[in-house]
Amino acid sequence: MLHRPLTALAVALAALPLAATPPIGGGPHVLRVLRPCAASQLRAAVASNEGATMHRELRITLTNASATACAIDGYPAVRLLDAAKRAYIAAETFSTERPREFTIGPGQAAAFGLRVATGDGTTTYPTAATLAIIPPGDVSPLLLAVELPVAPALDVTPLIPASGAT
Repeated sequence: MLHRPLTALAVALAALPLAATPPIGGGPHVLRVLRPCAASQLRAAVASNEGATMHRELRITLTNASATACAIDGYPAVRLLDAAKRAYIAAETFSTERPREFTIGPGQAAAFGLRVATGDGTTTYPTAATLAIIPPGDVSPLLLAVELPVAPALDVTPLIPASGAT
């Protein structure tokens, strides 16, 4: 009997949403396309803040606080903000390191370096109270409380996996 009427099981399977259909190939090595990490699913923190002659160097982590993995690739956009949340200065130079895409799962983190050049060492700069960080692929900032001099240059490194990211 080649032409059978649809059974209850066949009707139920046909009604399932496409997302429930297993990917072609199946198994543990299925290619998954992840969305870029959105600011809304990340939490920013200063992991280290070291001063040196005429510059400050920070290591900042972005931790995935959501229940969904996401992809990171590139440099974050960085701005020092005044008390009214207006930009004093934006990152203008980036390291020569090449960014690479990686995944951060729930609870995992990415990190980047921020270097604030304070110029000649004798000039007094105003202090920024907030750092705005915009992850690659997003337009919304994460706001992080900081006390950094509003110096002539900000240098940023690409995001890299912090412990546990893949």
